[in-house]
Amino acid sequence: MNPVLLQLQGVHTHIAAYHILHGVDLTVRRGDVTLLLGRNGVGKTTTLRTIMGLWQASSGRITWEGVDITHRATPGMADL
Repeated sequence: MNPVLLQLQGVHTHIAAYHILHGVDLTVRRGDVTLLLGRNGVGKTTTLRTIMGLWQASSGRITWEGVDITHRATPGMADL
């Protein structure tokens, strides 16, 4: 089994008064192809922006190769 590259555990994201992500769980393993699919307005872009640090998760945990990046700023992602 391939090692975990990216993992989201119970991620919630609020933007202003809106609760966009409600406990998102996602595991991406090295070498796998992973798709994020859904109709308009279900949180695909918010999920990606939260992973990239453009928007901060309100709760939950995001890890990249085991390193917690939940509250890392976008420019700090280049150091990974």
